[in-house]
Amino acid sequence: MAANAGGLDASKDTIWPYIGVGCLTLPVGFFGGGMIAVLIAKIVGAVTGCMPPEGFPACATWDFLLPGALIGGVGLPTMAILRLRRGRKTPGGAKGTS
Repeated sequence: MAANAGGLDASKDTIWPYIGVGCLTLPVGFFGGGMIAVLIAKIVGAVTGCMPPEGFPACATWDFLLPGALIGGVGLPTMAILRLRRGRKTPGGAKGTS
């Protein structure tokens, strides 16, 4: 059992889990942030009374879509990695000291 504990401690010091979490959450954050930004653009368009062009959901779709997608693509992986690091720093995982 001591060999397994040593193996687990050695894997906690590697960067690979962080890269895996970042790679999996990047596309989810990018597309999720873009969809939320288009929803905000649609709400802003409804409040201002703007009629969207044919085939677009909102007036300023691209003005909201690109920044929202970039914020989501950076924000979600950052938050996931920070949560992963915090859970690994506390003794016993996320349970805290008992």
